[in-house]
Amino acid sequence: MDMHFSQQDGAETEGQTAGRGAFGYLFEDAARSPDCLLPACDRTVNGLLDLGAAMGDPGTRADAEIRTDGTLPAVMTYFARFIAHDLTARIDRKAGPTPLPDGAIPEGAAPACARDVAAGSVLAPMAPDLLVRRIVNGRRPQFDLASLYGDGPGLGAALGCPDRIGASSDQLYDGLRLKVRFDRDGRLDLPRHVDGVSAGRAIVGDGRNDGCLNLSQFHAAMLRFNNVVFESTHGCSTQSRWSQTRRLVRWAYQYLVVNAFLPAVCDAEVLADVTANGPRFFRPSGGAAAMPLEFALGALPFADSMVRPAYTVNDGLTLTLDEAQDPPGRLVGPDHRLKPEAVICWRNYVDLAEAGIPGPQRARPIGPRLTRGLGGRTDAVRAMTGRAQRRLLQGYLSSLPTGQAVARRLGLVPMSTEQVAGDDPVLARAVAAGGFADRTPLWFYVLREAAALSGGRTLGPVGSRLLADVVLGLLRADPNSYLNHQGNRAVTARGIEITSGLSATTIGSLADVVRYAGLRR
Repeated sequence: MDMHFSQQDGAETEGQTAGRGAFGYLFEDAARSPDCLLPACDRTVNGLLDLGAAMGDPGTRADAEIRTDGTLPAVMTYFARFIAHDLTARIDRKAGPTPLPDGAIPEGAAPACARDVAAGSVLAPMAPDLLVRRIVNGRRPQFDLASLYGDGPGLGAALGCPDRIGASSDQLYDGLRLKVRFDRDGRLDLPRHVDGVSAGRAIVGDGRNDGCLNLSQFHAAMLRFNNVVFESTHGCSTQSRWSQTRRLVRWAYQYLVVNAFLPAVCDAEVLADVTANGPRFFRPSGGAAAMPLEFALGALPFADSMVRPAYTVNDGLTLTLDEAQDPPGRLVGPDHRLKPEAVICWRNYVDLAEAGIPGPQRARPIGPRLTRGLGGRTDAVRAMTGRAQRRLLQGYLSSLPTGQAVARRLGLVPMSTEQVAGDDPVLARAVAAGGFADRTPLWFYVLREAAALSGGRTLGPVGSRLLADVVLGLLRADPNSYLNHQGNRAVTARGIEITSGLSATTIGSLADVVRYAGLRR
């Protein structure tokens, strides 16, 4: 049975989470070695809070108008987040997977020191063995699109999960099709509740995917893509149509992760090595794999730094990051649907490579600064600052090895202290004050490495190896992944072939998804 999980309201209890997975360490010896960890003391906590605050980049109004900043199309930021939500849940809650107290760092707050985090809180790392026994991943370690499919149609009643934690699996379906709102004029939106206290809230398998307009529209695009694929599977039994559709959509998604996402964000030499020779450090076999914390907390959240200060949504609308947050609260109209003027025009996010269509706006370069310029509004600046502080504290409390320790375990020469400090005086002061130049928080190390070694175009060697090893390791270990069905006629070198009657369409890029689903472009 497929897993159903929602992050829509609060953290679920253990009994409310189906299809659970486990977390673990890629380098258990490093997690147990004090020399490989940040020092457990107030100076470290204060330093992490200061470093997280320094990572917030307030910018200027002019910065918000920059269209081409980095090299990656803007959609890659949200594809990365969609992937993160597909693989991990309950790990980016404010309560954290560790003893970080609930509300310890309130949304939008920027505490000045350890004493300000929460009255009476003791922020001390948890022993690795205890940590992996206590924390639970609300996702299975597979690229299975659980946020789309839940348990499948007709299976939700068996869950016994209260509606308040999100959509039961049945609520995600209209017959065997996934619920999505799509008009002939291209108006795309997630299905939403129309009355009660939940009015305007999305009916989705993972409420985090309705946290901002861009991710909400990406999720809706995947729902629409599924339904168009479903229409192509006529000629077989009803249940077979659903199973065939889900398999093709999952394979297309997995193909894009391997052939569009990884090449875009990973160092080319590292990725070529992992592709040709297989993962060296993550090779799960037999049973469910434990999700490595070095990957989940250190490498996977790199896309936080790619978020732009503002987005050109369509020809008539540009939103600052703050204005694009929380679609149910600002962008949904009285009919409980996304306002027509807020629907994404996908040429602004995806490189369609079509004559006469300009290239998309770009994501920010990967690096240690989060967001740039919010048109005078500070809500999102504080939110991103708080996000950085939570990321850094989670790594510390989870006994995550430092960037240097992980680099050595990967057989790499760590960055120099000068490279870690960089040429940004604000960040350099925070690094020095926290004592992080030679014992660097892994997440910050991954971001700083990308900026120092590739100019932010891709991840560096440590980030690339962690990302590629785990992603390809998970897919190789999954007997149902497209990598393990190379003999199927739908799996081709150019993409996943979807056949309808006598015609066939190959899905090999995000642009192919946009075109096949008939999305506004």
